[in-house]
This record gives sequence, C-alpha cells and structure tokens, in this order.
Amino acid sequence: MISFVKGILESKNAKQAIVDVNGIGYTVEILPRTGRELPDVGTEVTFYTHYSIRELNKTFETKLYGFVSRDELKVFETALVVKGVGSSLAQNIVDRLSPAQFLQAVRNTDHTTLMRVPRLNRELAQLITMKLKNSIKKVQLDTAVEAGAIQQPVEEAVRALMGLEVTQEQAEGAVLEAQKVLGDSAKAPDIIRLALRYVNR
Repeated sequence: MISFVKGILESKNAKQAIVDVNGIGYTVEILPRTGRELPDVGTEVTFYTHYSIRELNKTFETKLYGFVSRDELKVFETALVVKGVGSSLAQNIVDRLSPAQFLQAVRNTDHTTLMRVPRLNRELAQLITMKLKNSIKKVQLDTAVEAGAIQQPVEEAVRALMGLEVTQEQAEGAVLEAQKVLGDSAKAPDIIRLALRYVNR
C-alpha cells in the first residue's frame, strides 16, 4: 500500500499530477481544486494517497488517488465504504465539502448539505447518513475545526432565500457561489446579501 507520495512535480493538469520520486514517475489522480492550487512544475509536493485496483473489461485498472491533507483522504476513504459511492463521487465530495462539513452533515443527517455535491441525490444522501452514522464518530480530523460553526451560516442563508420564494436548488447554488467568494468564515447576513445577486442574475 502506498500511503503517500513525496517528490518533484513533473507535470500537472486538472485531473492528474505526475510526481518524480527518485526517478520514478507516479501518476496521481487529483481533485480539480487541487489542480488549480498546485505549485509550479519543479516544486516538491506531497500527496496522501489511496491505491485502487479494479477489474475492468477482463483487465485490471490501477489508480493512485492523491490528496493534499490526511483529512481529505479520510473523507474520501470513508465515503467509499457506502455502496453506490465510487471513486469519482467520493472525489466530488472531497472537492465540494470540507472534511469538517462532511462529518457534520453525516452526524446531523443533513441531506441538504450532502446534495450540494454533484451527482449526489437525496436517496444517496440518505444512504450515506444511514450507513456512516455510527462509524463517523470514530473519524478524527487532524485539523481541529468547529464544523457546526462553519455550516450554520450556510444553512441559515439557504433557508432565508427559500423564504423569499427561491427554489431550494437556486438557493443552494447561489449560497455556494457566495461562500466561494466570502470564505468559510462568512456570516449568514453577508452570504445572503451576496447570494441574492446570483439569484437575480
């Protein structure tokens, strides 16, 4: 098992990075967000990795999924436990939700937050919370974050927009765009004001 890859960034794109580790090039599957945030080629990088092998058309496909933190890797591997969550969807979860947000959503049976992830519908959100409700309590993040403090303003903003006769889908999309601009520490009133601009476009 390959727990992490540390070496020189040889090349990168939106989905993959190649890391030169003592003359051996490792192809690492990465998140779109990670691809945008990687340093320049030639810089030393570290990815915490999950090694996957599966049978595909009578051959075996191997992939190495890489994450910039152990917490992201924990969320990825935790999500994979749920039947119906494959590698692509698990990557979407890590890309869209912070580790703290994911853990808090599962603990609170918060399907709305989980459904912000592309390709994750209500049925699958319900399955995730049911399957992980107990095991999620054992997941300890390396980064101490008060997840409730992060998520509460977002949920408040979504509810406020829906109270203005905005559909749930529109409200969630607008709030997500506003949060990207304002950051996770933004307060609900600020998120609501900016989100209204996206709704009214």
